Amino acid sequence: MMNVIVVGESGIGKSSLINLIVGQPPARTSSDSVVCTLAPESYSVRIDGHDFLLWDTPGFNEGLTDPPRTNCSAQLHSFLQRMSLEGKIDLLLYCIPASRAKMAMVNNYRAICSLVPSTTPIAAVVTHLERHPGQMEDWWANNGDGLGNLGMNFVGHACVTTLPDSGTRVLPSSIYKRVVESRKALRSLIRRVCLPYCISPSVVAFPSSPLSLYESTQTESEVILTQDILTLYLPSIDRTTGSLRILEPRFYNVPHNRN
Repeated sequence: MMNVIVVGESGIGKSSLINLIVGQPPARTSSDSVVCTLAPESYSVRIDGHDFLLWDTPGFNEGLTDPPRTNCSAQLHSFLQRMSLEGKIDLLLYCIPASRAKMAMVNNYRAICSLVPSTTPIAAVVTHLERHPGQMEDWWANNGDGLGNLGMNFVGHACVTTLPDSGTRVLPSSIYKRVVESRKALRSLIRRVCLPYCISPSVVAFPSSPLSLYESTQTESEVILTQDILTLYLPSIDRTTGSLRILEPRFYNVPHNRN
């Protein structure tokens, strides 16, 4: 079982984000309690047949670089250090608000990096985009380079809203659509980073008729199936740039008859 740790300042929507990924509300949100999450709590979720533990963590509050004046800050420090020493961090989701980057945001990012191994994948999750003009992904197109210029490098990102899609509150259709898109983006991000070599059922496309050796189906996946050969393009994450590189393909002989 892989561990995905969600970190961010208090009130950023970490618990709501976990509820969105899981598809039900197991985690308390800030509207349920006046205090922050005082200790890390885990919630299980299954994505493409693989089990994950999503960890809700205390908020940064004054900032990770400040002396830990609250129980939340101390808990977060000790939790990240313990999980790092045990080699149990498969992905860190760093939640940031859809606003201009502040120095506290950069300092918290640097503090997180100092607590975990340099090989730990860190992905950005931009929240509070339910009313962002245009597409939610437009935020990253306009601001992603700016984060990189501040020294904040990520292996991937998701631009989302964490508004709940159930309960007594009825969402407008346009907002509900963004909620659905957000859940899909988050689950896809986790799968891509944690399982880069895994063939997901959603990324394999079989041709409807026999193809020549050099023909292929056009899909959004890393997997291409020709008449007799399965080509698997193996990705690799570059931590220095946060980019995804595609290595040389691997070829596997497979029977053409799928019945």
